[in-house]
Amino acid sequence: MTLLRSRSRTATAPAAARTPGSLAWAAWCLVASVPAVFHFLIPASHAVAQAVCYCLVSVGGAIAVAVGIKLHRPTAGAVWWLLAAGQLLYVGGDVAYFAATTEGDTNYPVLANLLYLAQYVFVAAALVLLGRRRSPRRNTAALVDTAILAVAAAVLWWVFLIHPAVAAPGFSALDRVGATIYPVMDLCLLTVAIRLLLGGGARQRSYQLLLMFLGLTLLADTAYGLLSLHGVYEIGGWSDAVYLTSYVVLGAAALHPSMRQMTEPVEGRSGATLYRMVLLAIATSMAPAVLIVQNLRHAGSSDLVVVAASAVLFLLVLTRMAGLISAQRRIAMADGLTGVYTRRFLSEALRAESERAVRHGGTVAMLLTDVDHFKNINDTYGHPAGDQVLREVARRLRDTCRSSDVVARFGGEEFAVLVTGEVPDGLCALAERLREQIAGAPVLVDGSTAIAVTVSVGAAALPGSASTEELLSAADAALYAAKRGGRNRVVMNDPERTAPATPISGDAADVDRQIQRWTVAVSEVLRRHAADPGIPTSMVAGVCAAWALMRTAGAGRPGLSAEQARDELLRCRGLQFHPDVVDEFLALETAGVIGTPATGTPPRPAATLG
Repeated sequence: MTLLRSRSRTATAPAAARTPGSLAWAAWCLVASVPAVFHFLIPASHAVAQAVCYCLVSVGGAIAVAVGIKLHRPTAGAVWWLLAAGQLLYVGGDVAYFAATTEGDTNYPVLANLLYLAQYVFVAAALVLLGRRRSPRRNTAALVDTAILAVAAAVLWWVFLIHPAVAAPGFSALDRVGATIYPVMDLCLLTVAIRLLLGGGARQRSYQLLLMFLGLTLLADTAYGLLSLHGVYEIGGWSDAVYLTSYVVLGAAALHPSMRQMTEPVEGRSGATLYRMVLLAIATSMAPAVLIVQNLRHAGSSDLVVVAASAVLFLLVLTRMAGLISAQRRIAMADGLTGVYTRRFLSEALRAESERAVRHGGTVAMLLTDVDHFKNINDTYGHPAGDQVLREVARRLRDTCRSSDVVARFGGEEFAVLVTGEVPDGLCALAERLREQIAGAPVLVDGSTAIAVTVSVGAAALPGSASTEELLSAADAALYAAKRGGRNRVVMNDPERTAPATPISGDAADVDRQIQRWTVAVSEVLRRHAADPGIPTSMVAGVCAAWALMRTAGAGRPGLSAEQARDELLRCRGLQFHPDVVDEFLALETAGVIGTPATGTPPRPAATLG
């Protein structure tokens, strides 16, 4: 089947690759490269021809975005329409700039400035909308990381671009405003782009091309600012090549088929990757490094700004560390499946509650809850349904208990409730409310399947001087009694009750011989009466050995009574032991064929049971 599927994918992939829609982005790159190349081949004396080629590529990027929207019909078309509108505004700014400079105007035209600045607003709005579509949930870690990287970039922009332009002689007031506002807008755009980059999730080809467009645009803007600051900018220089490449990349991002999936929600990253930690380390060291460079250059005019940025970075790093510690604490405290506390947290809370009880002379109370027949639920409905049952049981436990009580997953399908303080109507009443709340309504899984769920609850309350092990043992014994009593019930541990009398263990060799005799007797009955006469002898021996183990006392462990051992076999019937083996074994035990290892009662011949 796997081979057929792989062949099918191999056979259909070329067909999909030959569709016009999948090749549109490549065709656009080839077509747009023609006027881009001519822009640099045309002599500088033909400024109008150069401007026409430049604007052809620029407006072609906007048209390519519109064509991509119509061709691929993305779910969030607003993102791409905003990008197209921003690109058209940029084209308008270019046209206004070229028109003004062609007429001999040496000042930067106001209309071009307004159109350029409006383009920033549209592109930033598109990126914000894209980020919310991809990451609808709030990601505080990503926001802090974005702030750290943005502050580091702001330090570089201020020291090497904004401040020199503002402080340079011979600049008009309008030029100083432009030298300030454009880097600030670039910084805002960079901040939104970084947040988008740190959002995680699948990075489609269209997504990568869009990030490339943003990176090239910011690089070109920074290069233009630095070249203009030093008076070496020329039309047709390498910064223009970066601008033109960014326009081509934007059109390719919109025409690529993967642009349909780019706005789909993604899973957020944990943020603890090595790559991000290295990036954040470089960013946090940026401000001190710039301060050192400035001191070596004897240019201390920006020291106050850099020191302030260092303080901000320090506070952001502290915030990030606090977030990591909080996240790790949540992981240690909360169970990943059910959301209740972990057993480790329960142990710490139990220790603290015991100390409180000792100081005030009170008691410590514990409820142990076990989901009845949980293995049958997993086997019948599947493990996803079992997980849903555990989540719902945990939710009902939390809703029923008080906010001061500690609800924890004790292990598997067992939950524990540490009851803090005094319970107004008693511990047993609280345990009964828990049982009724869970058994009162079935658990709905898969949206349609209702599963009846019950729990057995063991309750125990001991003086504060008792150890935590004693409290857990008492609650566990009560839970065991509840399950042995038929399940879906509450049993309160009675400290005054003593364990039932149990047989005294006999010689190990005698026990082994009796297990062998019981195995032969049960196997003979199964061969004649069972629906499946081919049951392996090992299954029969397992039931016989279990009976002997339960009825025989061991070191520090009393043996069970015959009634208790019968209940245990019935509990494991169909789960651990073959049902027919358990039925025939108990029938022989009732008839007196199966004795007790301690007494060595010889079995009667199986034939006499006929």
